[in-house]
Amino acid sequence: MRILLIQPTTCYPDKRPLRSRTRWLLGVTLPYLAGLTPRGIDVELADDRLGEIPYERRYDLVGITATCATARRAYEIAGEFRRRGAPVVMGGFHVSLHPEEALEHADAVVVGEAELVWQDVLEDARARRLKRRYQADRFHDLAGLPRPRVELVDYRRYRVKIVPTQTSRGCPYHCAFCEVPIVYGHTYRRRPLGEVMDEITANVRLTGLRNIYFIDDNLTGHRDYARELFKALTPLGLKWSCLWTINTSRDEELLDLARASGCYHVNIGIENVCQESISSIDKLQNQVQEYEWLLQRLRDRGIFYSLNFMFGLDADTKDLFEETLAFLERVKAPMAFFNVATPRQGTPMWETLHGEGRVHHPEAERYLGMVCNFVPKHMTPEECEAGVWRCFERFYSFSSIFRRLLWPPTRYIFQGLPSNLFFHWAAKRRIDPVDFY
Repeated sequence: MRILLIQPTTCYPDKRPLRSRTRWLLGVTLPYLAGLTPRGIDVELADDRLGEIPYERRYDLVGITATCATARRAYEIAGEFRRRGAPVVMGGFHVSLHPEEALEHADAVVVGEAELVWQDVLEDARARRLKRRYQADRFHDLAGLPRPRVELVDYRRYRVKIVPTQTSRGCPYHCAFCEVPIVYGHTYRRRPLGEVMDEITANVRLTGLRNIYFIDDNLTGHRDYARELFKALTPLGLKWSCLWTINTSRDEELLDLARASGCYHVNIGIENVCQESISSIDKLQNQVQEYEWLLQRLRDRGIFYSLNFMFGLDADTKDLFEETLAFLERVKAPMAFFNVATPRQGTPMWETLHGEGRVHHPEAERYLGMVCNFVPKHMTPEECEAGVWRCFERFYSFSSIFRRLLWPPTRYIFQGLPSNLFFHWAAKRRIDPVDFY
């Protein structure tokens, strides 16, 4: 049996697929599905961003993962394979949120997690009896997960040579804009720590790479587990990055353990510098008055950080863009991402905005980051979009980069300067730099 697993690319506004010679980071989905597939099955991986899809080859099954941003391209690819007679199964966050829509373009869909149904999909595909919908009757306990087959990937195509690893799934928080609690049923589950460490050491041995990144939505959602993880990592001499919440910095012991174990970068959803807006999205763990001293604790330990912001929330005014830039200059933030808030169907934010008649585009969630497809309370959609681009352009201007990283010199220079210069290039061309991840 021969199967093909595909990661679609995003598209330009004119619907042309976005292609590049390299990506910043390797995603875990395709290597993980390959690991979940029995070794007797021939598995090929295709990254639509990095090269042409091999439509001319014959496959017994084509699997396509889709996010909200890549769904339209995923449907195009699925249609071409089905036209050539290959059966197509689709999965991923967008498909789990919109299974009926996906079924218009695929022979079958996997809703939610794949572990408990993937063998059924493969057996049914082999017997040419695919069901329309596969959905597990429970959430996996995360014990006994297979190792992602990262050795199938050509790391020369990725700018940052780093291995994706997962320790937990879900998030203990329930922010109104986030689809993670919806897809994972408001659960927060952790893998057995010994299995995580076995996977890490196996991947180091196979790839020779000593940099890893944890793909968890919130690595420190369970503090005691995180402590044990960091202690186990410390003797290995690895470097690692992750996502965690701003309130992690309240725990100085945890920060010290993270630094000692090799943490060199964290991405944080700080979202907004207006407390009323933060409260409107139920992000209870974020307290704006704490931001500066919590970030200073990272700086004191030399932990590089990047911050995520979203605009257009109910208390956001047009002054918020300048207030955000002033905050970032004040804390000398080494890196930041700016986005329009994106309402996704199934989330409380979508239900609120849609119920108030403020969503003005039926496919609002497909346009991530730079397009405002709802009507904010205190600005127009166009003003919101312009403000986001203004933040990108001002924050990544040469003068801002100089003040934040170079004068006086900071310990973030060598780690932050390349990405800041790349984002400067992207902002000047009005290209969302996240597309290149």
